This record gives sequence, structure tokens and C-alpha cells, in this order.
Amino acid sequence: MANGGIIGPVNTVNAGGCAPASATSFTSSGTFTAAATASVDYLVVAGGGGGDYASAPATYHGGAGGGAGGYRSSGPTTPSPTRGSAVPVVGGSSYTITVGGGGAAGVKGVNSVFNYNGSTITSTGGGGANEPNPNKDGGSGSGGNSNDSKSGGSGNTPPTSPGQGSAGGSGSDPALNSGGGGGAGGTGGAGSPGPTGGAGGAGVANTITGSPVTYSKGGGGGHAGNTGAVGAPGVAGAAGGSNTGNGGNGVIGQSAVVGGAGGPGIVVIKEPAYPRPNTAPGVWSMNTVYGFVKDGNWV
Repeated sequence: MANGGIIGPVNTVNAGGCAPASATSFTSSGTFTAAATASVDYLVVAGGGGGDYASAPATYHGGAGGGAGGYRSSGPTTPSPTRGSAVPVVGGSSYTITVGGGGAAGVKGVNSVFNYNGSTITSTGGGGANEPNPNKDGGSGSGGNSNDSKSGGSGNTPPTSPGQGSAGGSGSDPALNSGGGGGAGGTGGAGSPGPTGGAGGAGVANTITGSPVTYSKGGGGGHAGNTGAVGAPGVAGAAGGSNTGNGGNGVIGQSAVVGGAGGPGIVVIKEPAYPRPNTAPGVWSMNTVYGFVKDGNWV
């Protein structure tokens, strides 16, 4: 046969090239499938802790801010004090991603996890701000309540290297009615103490998605004078941002007045650029294949 024994249309080789670097963001739990075998960068932010309602039987008290979700990241887009190392993945393999939700008022945030090749990158939920709360430690600690000048929670709990978060600020004495601010993730700063409503830690800016975004801000502490004036309101996330792992703000009040919920976390995986080989789909004549093989152009 004139075409070397295989009947079919005339085909051409599709030229290879280089696939650009790309980032995949997860705002809810899911599965990441690697495009190529490589080392990938990551951003793993846990859910922020909820702010404190600081109820009291007779006086208004300043509720503390919730701790930010733990912050762990790698790559050149990550500030160097908080920069981890890229991790290996295998092309075509799937990896489980868990995105932690923010805690309700006074409740600790939920962990976020990136599973890769039998290992994990885990960021711990931010501490929940509540007067008797045993869970005020976390990725970042919650602030301390104004009642009896309670201390803030510890950050980077459990410890990671680089550290995933900071401590919360302490509350003022009851007469000043000021809650401490929640700690921020990474090296974003500890929460400030009272006496006028402690500020939450500032958080960490990262450009892994291409645009600068600040993650893991600590929640602000509530403040009240004897008149019970409202200070920092209870809102979801210290700066109102979703999927940034911010801690919820504290409020002042009694009985049913509650603090803000923490913001949910996020996981971002960034794959580097990788080469794509020539492809040759379809049906080929033996003569054409022989010619490509001879010239070293057949893959």
C-alpha cells in the first residue's frame, strides 16, 4: 500500500511547549490533582476563632477577639520569616484538601490540611474567645476577657516551624471593661491588650494567587464604659473578608449579646511551569512514522 500499510488521514505533530505556573484555590474541602511531577508551593490557612460575648450578671464587660487561623505557606510569594519549603507531588495523582470553617462566637476554628504523598501540612484553628474557654490556644491565641484581666491564649499551638501564629493580648481589669485582641497567623503579630479594646494582630500578606491578600488577622477586643457603649462589633472575620482565616471580633454585653464568628480558612496550591512534549494523535502511515523516528521528532 502507498501509505505503508495503514489507511488513515494525513496527520501532523502538535508542537510541545511549556505549561505556565498556575494556582488552584480551595475555599471548601476537595481534591487536588497534580498536572505534573514537581515540587509545589502551598498556602494553608485554618478557620479563625470566634470572638467573645463576655456576658456578666450586672455590668458590661469587654469581650476578647478570636485568634486567627494558623498560617503556613511556602514559595517566593511568602514573607521569609514564615516561609516553608515546597513539597513533592506526582503527576496525575490526587490529594485530599480540607478547608477549616470559622468558629462561632467563643468557639475555636477548624484545622485546614493539605495531604501530599503520605505527609500533611496542617494549620490549626484559631483560639475561641470565651471566659471559661479551654480552647483559647490555637494556631493563633484568642485575646483575654476583661473579667479579672484574663491572659490571652497561646499561639503556634501545636508548634510548627516556621511558626503558624501568635498569642492573644490580655484583657484589662474589669473597671476598664476592655477585651484583648486575638493573635494573628504566621508572624502577623500578637493581639494588643486593653484598656480601650485591644487590636487584633495585623496578619500576613501573600501573593500566591497573583494579587496581594492579607490572611489570618486577629479579631479585635470589645470595649465598654460604664454606660455600656458598644465598641468593636461582632462580625464574621476581623476585617469582614471571607476565606482568609480572620478571628471574630469581641463585643460587650450581657446575656444574649454574642461575639463575631471567625472567618473560614483557605488552601491554595501553586504548581510550577512544566514542559509539555510533542503529541501525535490520530492514525499515522508507517512511512510518516519512520520519517519522524529517523529525524528524532517522534515521541
